[in-house]
Amino acid sequence: MRDELSDKTAVAEKPRVLIYCQHVLGMGHLIRSMTIARALNGCTVVFVNGGESISGMDIPSWVTIVNLPPITSDSEFQGLNIHSKDTTLEQVQRARKNMLFELVDHFRPDVMIIELFPFGRKRFAFELLPLLAHIRLSASSTKVVCSLRDILVTKPDQTRHEDWVVSLMNRYFDLLLIHSDPTFQTLDETFSRCRDLRCDVQYTGFVTQDSDMSMNVQTIDGQPTSDGVPLILVSVGGGRVGHELLDSAIRASVLLVPTVPHRTLLFAGPYMPDHQYEPLHALAIQHPHIEVRRFTASFQSLMRQAALSISMAGYNTCMNLLNTGTRALVWPFTGNKNDEQTIRARKLEQRGLLTLLEPPDLRPERLAEKIAASLNHSQVLSGHSINTHGGRATAMAIERLVAQPHNRTTHTTVASVSRSQPDHWLTGFKQFLDAKEAAGRTLHLFLRDDDVDEDEDSLKHLLDLALARGVPMNLEIIPGRLTPACTAALKNALRADHALLSLNQHGWMHSNHEMEGRKCEFGSSRSFTQQLNDIAQGKAILEGTFDELFFPAFTPPWNRCTTDTYRVLDELGFQVFSKDRGKDRLTEYRFSEISTTLDLYTWKAGARMKSAREIVRDLMVQLDTLPFVGLLLHHKVMAEDAFKFLDQILCELRCSSVVRFHTFQTLFPLVAGSQMVHR
Repeated sequence: MRDELSDKTAVAEKPRVLIYCQHVLGMGHLIRSMTIARALNGCTVVFVNGGESISGMDIPSWVTIVNLPPITSDSEFQGLNIHSKDTTLEQVQRARKNMLFELVDHFRPDVMIIELFPFGRKRFAFELLPLLAHIRLSASSTKVVCSLRDILVTKPDQTRHEDWVVSLMNRYFDLLLIHSDPTFQTLDETFSRCRDLRCDVQYTGFVTQDSDMSMNVQTIDGQPTSDGVPLILVSVGGGRVGHELLDSAIRASVLLVPTVPHRTLLFAGPYMPDHQYEPLHALAIQHPHIEVRRFTASFQSLMRQAALSISMAGYNTCMNLLNTGTRALVWPFTGNKNDEQTIRARKLEQRGLLTLLEPPDLRPERLAEKIAASLNHSQVLSGHSINTHGGRATAMAIERLVAQPHNRTTHTTVASVSRSQPDHWLTGFKQFLDAKEAAGRTLHLFLRDDDVDEDEDSLKHLLDLALARGVPMNLEIIPGRLTPACTAALKNALRADHALLSLNQHGWMHSNHEMEGRKCEFGSSRSFTQQLNDIAQGKAILEGTFDELFFPAFTPPWNRCTTDTYRVLDELGFQVFSKDRGKDRLTEYRFSEISTTLDLYTWKAGARMKSAREIVRDLMVQLDTLPFVGLLLHHKVMAEDAFKFLDQILCELRCSSVVRFHTFQTLFPLVAGSQMVHR
């Protein structure tokens, strides 16, 4: 794959476009995305297919297909399925994520087009969120585009879903392309937050397959397609759903043929299970005028020659009907309360462009009547003014985007990690890690970030680092100051991996209650009861907000507290206590102490980051001598140089096979079991 991409990119300096398409049930998403790839004939295109591949597709010379290990879904979209008995879903997910990272780094696309996400495909956040964060952190010129169909599926939690979409679109995307004609269907009909999107939004018109891309089919099994006998074309897209329509169509055709001579050609789809396809084929083979096939690359040409099309109401099939003007009966898919096809079909029916089938119409006798009425109807179908030139409009939009300067300002807040000119401390650190690897040592490390309360850009940068580098972090949340926007940002990141973040408690309000001396929220001026009330109130908020995502670990503000605080934590059932590491560890309580050992900042004269040399020197000493090392981060004061340094450190640690990153959840059993001792 890498050699093929190198050959293509070396031929000419054409714009490089990476298209990600994940189809899980049918093949409509794949067909539409491939149509866009065909329209990008002035670009070098890498097409990433996340679903099952389809043989027989016409792939243009400027497109390279990269097939990820396929993941599909059931008809109710309730679970993800893999197609290998030798691997687990988790292993497939990890392999796919690694392939995507390698592909982006090697191909270096000018534009990455992601089909549907984040408006859909939330289950693929495991690979797409880290990839988007990686692109953002790389400081490359890659622009990110969302490719979206006309109608969205309503979610059970629509308000929260739209919050998620707006948050991700505004952080990671440069352009939203809506493949619809706004005179027919606008996005705000199924998505209410359009005005909150800060990226550029463009309607392209509907994406349809070019007429000249389909072969002109002259015969079907040796019989001419234009011999005067009406051809009925029946299809159900990919075939994972729609079996009942095909079965009814065969039986209706058998009932109808004595009085209305015709031929019926059915396409069951490449994904229809054999146990459904074989009985259909056996039923059809008993009747010479009926044929059942899996798939054809010349479907639109056949539709143009058909007297009647019977199908579901997917995007691509409906666009083919508009292009060919073929009379049509459509039966919308409604699984999992999905109303997308029904909305589209009703609007087209209102314009006189097709006839909608209702559930009772699937009885063979009733369907035969519908077919006969359609074939005998002498009225010419009305024309339409719907824009179906979305493929070319999409290509033009991508070409314009490539020519624009990168204007997503937040993209530049974190510089890339330079590999060509490494910092002077980096060589020694690499040598240290290599030596530990040679010695067979295992190094345990955790990261703790304090003062999480608001949805600020520095926190999002930290979350991007966790996502892109795959490094788990412990986030200490101030419960009394936690905002809904911050809650959403944390939950969004956790969609990629629930084990990525440990959400813990950082005091109550981070308020100083001491009139003299050092700042402290739980100091000598607070009674046991006052501390108990505050900490219990904060714990209840975090448990109610995050449910099982909250882990009962506690960090006192300013890393200070009293013996009464320990008693409170014991009574409230906290499992971990964390502060700055002192000379003696707390051992007389039911919780375990897991404290940080190295702060990136010094605080005597205000927040000032230590030198990289000093941090790395101390880090190597601690990794060599301590059972575990805890790095203390402060996103609120971290500037660009701090994020760059942290990214470099994390990349080197992540590349080492001997380093184990921890959250408090994973470190707690080791500490509680006394399995880790000082060397």
